[in-house]
Amino acid sequence: MILEMYMKNCALIEESRLTINNGLNILTGETGSGKSIIIEALGLCLGEKYDRSFLRKGTTKGICEILVSSNSSNLKAVLDKYDIDHEDDQIVITRVIYSDGKSVARINGRTVKISILKEVACTIVDLHSQHQNQLLFNKDTHIKFLDLFGEKDIENLKSSYKESYHEFNKVKKELNDLNENKDDMEIQREIDLIKFQINEIDAANLNEQEYDDLKAQRELCRNSEKIYNNLSLSYQKLYEGDMNAVDLIGMASKELADIAEYDKNISEYSDNIERIMYELQDISREIRDYKENISFNPYEMEEIEQRIDQINNLKRKYGNSIQEIFEYRQKIQDRLDEILNRDEKVADLKAQLEKLESVLYDKSKEISKARKKVAIELQDVLIKELHSLNMKNVAFQVDFKEVPFNQNGCDDVEFMASFNLGEDIKPIYKVASGGEMSRFMLAFKTILADIDEIDTLVFDEIDTGISGIAAQIVGEKLSNIGKKKQVMCITHLPQIAANGHTHYRIEKNTSNDRTYTNIKELTFDERIDEIARLIAGNNITEKTIEHAHEIIELAQSN
Repeated sequence: MILEMYMKNCALIEESRLTINNGLNILTGETGSGKSIIIEALGLCLGEKYDRSFLRKGTTKGICEILVSSNSSNLKAVLDKYDIDHEDDQIVITRVIYSDGKSVARINGRTVKISILKEVACTIVDLHSQHQNQLLFNKDTHIKFLDLFGEKDIENLKSSYKESYHEFNKVKKELNDLNENKDDMEIQREIDLIKFQINEIDAANLNEQEYDDLKAQRELCRNSEKIYNNLSLSYQKLYEGDMNAVDLIGMASKELADIAEYDKNISEYSDNIERIMYELQDISREIRDYKENISFNPYEMEEIEQRIDQINNLKRKYGNSIQEIFEYRQKIQDRLDEILNRDEKVADLKAQLEKLESVLYDKSKEISKARKKVAIELQDVLIKELHSLNMKNVAFQVDFKEVPFNQNGCDDVEFMASFNLGEDIKPIYKVASGGEMSRFMLAFKTILADIDEIDTLVFDEIDTGISGIAAQIVGEKLSNIGKKKQVMCITHLPQIAANGHTHYRIEKNTSNDRTYTNIKELTFDERIDEIARLIAGNNITEKTIEHAHEIIELAQSN
């Protein structure tokens, strides 16, 4: 249940903290006083879309927040699913709204996506508005209502069906991907293209190191003349010239050898220089040999360029590196094998699909059988509820038509009703008025209150189109639901308001050229005044006060 609701800078509300009690909580106020602000603020906490016009004028930031206490296993499962901390069965849901149209959602201080907020919120609060009445006019929602009522009888069957339906769609997609909606001519063209690409790659006889080696060879060929000239000059200065390095080092070595016997250090110098001379001779010969092997064959350069161009062309077509070309070749080879084995695979997938269709048909029939049984129970229970809401002549039934199986099975479900004696049963959208639809939805909520784990029901405009005895009965019904659940109800009718266990008045005031909405929990005497206002507007008399006192006492005695 919702323990507390906090609003700041929300439309006409500057700042307000509302403590919400058990039972039936009634909210009343004059038209335009700001009752809808509370519902919209609560809706934001439940993940509904934010409209920047809801932010109080002249502010840049607002807050909507609720403190919730719940031991619902469904709630805990969702919190655990997203690793959101929760202790003592309490959570805080916060929605921060900004003037730029953006908003931030938090659960126990943890920032979450709106989709997660909605998933959490739907286990806590059921927010009913006039829009929900309209849902019953949409035939596609009827099967959802029916399945929710019969959840314990249908859910396991639906879970098993959905597993098979998922597998069916998976195989169907695989078959479509294999065929790719192509005819035999298109498939043959694809085969020819793949074979051409494989032959082109194979004919190139690539290896991964070759490209780098070719670039190095090309660089060598481009600079071969310079390399040859520099090597020649180096060899001449090291070994061949009139004053070459080897001869000079040899002469220095000889000079030192002549005096080596006089000092050990000089002997070491002589030996080292002699060693360097021999190494320099070896290097000089290697330079000479390398120089003599350099060729200036222009055809070799042309062959290297052609090979590099060939590899670059393949890279442009099939990948940015030789490794990627090999990977692409394997990919198209796999695709070719797949196409060549296509007929066999298609036959296999079609056989799987046919088998799954048979399984789905059987499972959908089981669901349909269970639904029809549940539908009879729903008809009986709902008619009793509608009778208790002063709809004595109502008739209701669930109409079934068989359709090709889909994610819900093979049933097309539609609610049919007649609200007047002697009238034919027709689709509900053709025969229900606003007041009848309000009571119809209330009957659903009453039934489902015993089934789901949701602790809080919120009703906005549940009194649309009703008055008199019907309003009194609706008030009693809400009070009875309030004995099992926490209920919040915005109403304009005294017959409903009188049944509240707690009553709040929403008032609009002005100060310093600004408008403010305030929310106040009423005492018993203040409730009498508010009920009297709902009865007579501004024309309140002693008899009106007496009447208000009387209907409150009558409501509390039920």
